[in-house]
Amino acid sequence: MKYPVFICDDEQEQINLITQLVKTAEFVLSENTKIEFSITSATTSEEVKDYLSTNNFSGGIYFLDVELGSDQESQAGFDLAELIKQKDNKAQIIFVTSHADLSIITYQRELGPVDYIVKTSDIVEFQKYVIRAIKKATQSINQFEYKKEMSFTYSLGAMVKRVDLDDVIYIITAPPHKLLLTMTTGEGRFLGSINEYAKNNPKLLKISQSCLVNPKNISSIDFRTRKVTFINGDTTYFSQSNTKKMRELQAELLSPKNA
Repeated sequence: MKYPVFICDDEQEQINLITQLVKTAEFVLSENTKIEFSITSATTSEEVKDYLSTNNFSGGIYFLDVELGSDQESQAGFDLAELIKQKDNKAQIIFVTSHADLSIITYQRELGPVDYIVKTSDIVEFQKYVIRAIKKATQSINQFEYKKEMSFTYSLGAMVKRVDLDDVIYIITAPPHKLLLTMTTGEGRFLGSINEYAKNNPKLLKISQSCLVNPKNISSIDFRTRKVTFINGDTTYFSQSNTKKMRELQAELLSPKNA
């Protein structure tokens, strides 16, 4: 897997060191699964802002010098972290600092989980800190992706609701221009289209123009009547054009690995 890494420090020597250590981490952490890092660097926060405004990605790993610039009391690194969090909701922030504890500031700034590396002249020790921080960052990104894959998200006005995918039974169209979500825990209505949610949720199966189902929550399929029965007793019908797809689904559900 490839991860974007951004290093921002006003000392080019420090950037060069971290770049080299990130490359070392790439080798060390690729023991079981191949890991690659695409490294970009900057010496000012303005360069980072320009980069973020012209590049769109998520799940980046950011090494930020807290005291950017000549003013040692500056909190430019924290300002930059706030901007990054707005642009990249999966951003993994790693502060590189001379101070041992910055937790109170990150709490006040509401930056969420971040990591710290304290600057040291001991290169071996510094390398250990960098590799450990990167390993933690990649694990967090992977966990985020897994949670996203195993959840269903929909908008309800200004709110975004997230439910476990296993709780979703089916989604059908409901006038006017709404969708009805039936779950093991209840129901929900929201605006949207079946095609839109089918595209964004590959683990759900579109069985007709008006219905999207969770295959895991189907209890039976009747091919004579094209009726689908769900675990809660509800029923619906799949379109004739989806007969082949439904037979493949039935074969998969009856396979030993799903027994």
